[in-house]
Amino acid sequence: MRYYDITNSTIVSERQILKANPSTSFALPLSDAALAGLNLAKLLEDARPSYDADTQTVIEGAVEERSGSYYQTYSVIDRPAEAIENDLNNKKSQVRAQRNARLTETDWAMMPDSPLIDYDKGIMASYRTALRDVPAQAGFPNNPLPEGPDQRPYESWTYNSTDFVWEAPLPK
Repeated sequence: MRYYDITNSTIVSERQILKANPSTSFALPLSDAALAGLNLAKLLEDARPSYDADTQTVIEGAVEERSGSYYQTYSVIDRPAEAIENDLNNKKSQVRAQRNARLTETDWAMMPDSPLIDYDKGIMASYRTALRDVPAQAGFPNNPLPEGPDQRPYESWTYNSTDFVWEAPLPK
């Protein structure tokens, strides 16, 4: 909890109050009577305004007195263009890193000795193409990455219950 020092027009914490009054013992939480004796008041929070987190930020405004209570007010300001651009570049880098990780995870499927049949290789190739096209999409980097094929063995595989393994289909 934060408190308002009426004498100095400053905001103080409970710890600062205790440190400023070392020879006084206080029952915690501080009572209204104890606060009044120190010329302090509980600082109440005003509702925070709505804002666009990508382009704006909320800052603390002045403390206002209303009906004998003190309220911390807030206001919305625009973020600097450089900060917005840096955040966008960071987000683009993160999405590219996720995309590259998914491409790396599926590299095995494109190898000549891959156990996948041509149909499954085609599905994987389409998925990889969709991943490569992500940065060129409108709305990048806010679009979700494309969903890949199921991570379990593919529908064309069969389960060998004798050996407890999934077997790739034989080429036709």
